[in-house]
Amino acid sequence: MHVSRSLPPLLVGDGTLTNPRDMVRALETVETFAYAYRVDGELIAEGKATLVRIMADEESASVLVNGCMFLNVASFQYLNFHTDAEGQSRIELFVEGAALEVTPLDEPEIRGNQRQVIRLMEESVFDASSIVSLDDEDDED
Repeated sequence: MHVSRSLPPLLVGDGTLTNPRDMVRALETVETFAYAYRVDGELIAEGKATLVRIMADEESASVLVNGCMFLNVASFQYLNFHTDAEGQSRIELFVEGAALEVTPLDEPEIRGNQRQVIRLMEESVFDASSIVSLDDEDDED
């Protein structure tokens, strides 16, 4: 069978993503995580946090404050993800000599009192139908 259109890649378990939409999709799988931030290989910060917001916005910063991560995929050049033999994933986001390593955790006590996670992709990057939210309930009130 011959396919006349170019097909996007299929990445299973490990891969490298450069498209902001794909980076957002990979990060949507994360709620709480352990992180390590390195610059030129030197550990700058590490800890645990909750992913509160994901966005693709050319103007906003990525911010980790008070255990809450507001992550802008436009802050990074690419994302690598790896899955070990036990099924544990690790995501690394890279930009010019710096790397943010994110290891998802299954620790509900970290996110217990946190706000609802919001996944937001700005209209300037994607169309309005691309806004994603984890809130399954309709706001009909």
